Amino acid sequence: MNFCVAPCLTLSPMVDSCPFEAIRLSFTSNVRIPLGPTAFTPGGSISLASPHAEIWLQNKQVLIRDQNTAHGTYVNGIRIVQQTLLQNGDILTLGVPIIRSSGVPTNVTNAQLKPIKAMVTIVGV
Repeated sequence: MNFCVAPCLTLSPMVDSCPFEAIRLSFTSNVRIPLGPTAFTPGGSISLASPHAEIWLQNKQVLIRDQNTAHGTYVNGIRIVQQTLLQNGDILTLGVPIIRSSGVPTNVTNAQLKPIKAMVTIVGV
C-alpha cells in the first residue's frame, strides 16, 4: 500500500541517476533529516558527501539545504546556496557526474560515477 500518515516526501530515481531504491521520508515537527550516501542503496554515488544535504518540514513547507559540499545540491538544475523550498514534481540532484580517471578506484562502477537524481513527490503537506 502506498500512503503516508504523516507528511512525507518520496524520492524516486530518474533514468540518468546513480541507481537507488525509492526512499520515503516522513516528517515530524522540528526534525531535520540528513541525506547522504547511506540513504541511497544499493551502491551509492561517489559524488555524495556525508552528510550531503538536510531536509525538513517547516510551516507546512518542505525545505532542503546543502551542507557546503564540494559537488553541490541542485533543485531543477539550479545549485542551491541557501535553504530552498521543495515542491511536488521538482527534480533533486545530489552531486555531479564524476569523470573516470586514474584517481577513481577500479571497484567503483560507472553507475556510481553518476549523481543521485530524483523526482520529488510530496504528500500530506
